[in-house]
Amino acid sequence: MSQPYTVRVHPRARHVRLRLDPRDGLIVTVPARFDQRRIPGLLEERRDWIEQVSRRHVALRADCAPALLGARPQRVDLAAMAQSWTVDYQVAAKPRAHLRETGQCLQLAVPAALDGAADDPVAELLRRWLSAKARIFLGRQLGELAEQHGFRYRSLGIRYQRSRWGSCSARGNISLNARLMFCPPRAVRYVLIHELVHTEHLNHSPAFWSRVAELMPDYSAAQHSLKKVWQRLPDWA
Repeated sequence: MSQPYTVRVHPRARHVRLRLDPRDGLIVTVPARFDQRRIPGLLEERRDWIEQVSRRHVALRADCAPALLGARPQRVDLAAMAQSWTVDYQVAAKPRAHLRETGQCLQLAVPAALDGAADDPVAELLRRWLSAKARIFLGRQLGELAEQHGFRYRSLGIRYQRSRWGSCSARGNISLNARLMFCPPRAVRYVLIHELVHTEHLNHSPAFWSRVAELMPDYSAAQHSLKKVWQRLPDWA
C-alpha cells in the first residue's frame, strides 16, 4: 500500500491499531516487540477501510468555509462562545511576529523576512491566543458547573492534547483541550461534566456513566458532535 503512515510503539499495546487522523494521516500503533515488516501487509488487508475513512474525512471538511482553512485563516470561529474574529495580516516593523486583538479582529503582524516561512509562527500565535481564550471561558464554565453540582477540583490546565478533549488526575487536576473552543456549547458542557464526574469516579464504571447521565441525559449526542468537530478542526489548531 502506497499511503504514508506513522508508526507508534506502545508498551501496553497488545494488538495493532490503526487510526486515520485528518491532519496527522494514518497512524499505526504496535506492541513493543511487533515485527514492523508486517505492517505493509496488514495495511493492504485494511485497504478498503482506510479508503472509506479517507473519503469520509474529505466529505466532512468539504463544506467548511474556505476562510477558516489553511495555515493562514482569514477568519476564526469559536462555536463555544458563538463568536467570530476576522484575521488581518500585516507586515511587522519588529523582527518577530506578533498578534493583537482589536474588537472582533485579530491583527497578525509578520516580519517581511519571514513572509515565505511564517506558517509556523502564525499557527503558534493563534494557538497562544486560543489558549488564553480557553483558560478564561472554560475556566468560568467549569467553576460554575462545579459549584452548581457540588464538585471539587484542584486545578485547571489548558493544553493541546493529541487525542483527548480532557482529563482528570487522581488529585483532581483537570486538563482541558484548548480545541474545545471550536465545539458547540452542549458538547463543551458534556466534556466539563465528564471530567468533573471523574473527581468522584476515576474510571468509566457504570457508576461513572450513571452520574454523567444524571447531569446530562443527552450526553451521547454530544459525544457524536465531538467526533465531527475533531475531524473539522482548522489546520493551524
